[in-house]
Amino acid sequence: MTKIRMAVVSAALALSVTAVAAQRMFADFSGKWNVAIDAQGQSMQSLMTVTQKGDSVSGTTESQIGTANFDGVVKGDSIFFGFALDMGGQQIKIRGTGVMSEKDKMTGTMEAEGLGAFPFAAARQPN
Repeated sequence: MTKIRMAVVSAALALSVTAVAAQRMFADFSGKWNVAIDAQGQSMQSLMTVTQKGDSVSGTTESQIGTANFDGVVKGDSIFFGFALDMGGQQIKIRGTGVMSEKDKMTGTMEAEGLGAFPFAAARQPN
């Protein structure tokens, strides 16, 4: 009976260590991304430069509206980030969520405070 208990405890410990390691695995979003945002039927292009350290990200986003710094986190194959843009003297907060569908492609949504959510697709530029 003791051998069975030891085997069960060992298996449970191995599973918990594997689960902790799996939680720390995340996609690499580093690089420059060409982003196309669907703004109510019109495509708005932007460039997003991402620096990733562990599960933290930071960088810049540049578009015809302006340039802003952002920061965020990575969880698994998803990225969560936020920034603010000056639009006619008013700061608009934007929250973004993206999912890496392939190594160099992601899709997601950018939600602009008071304006709604807009889907986007992005492709990483080759090095």
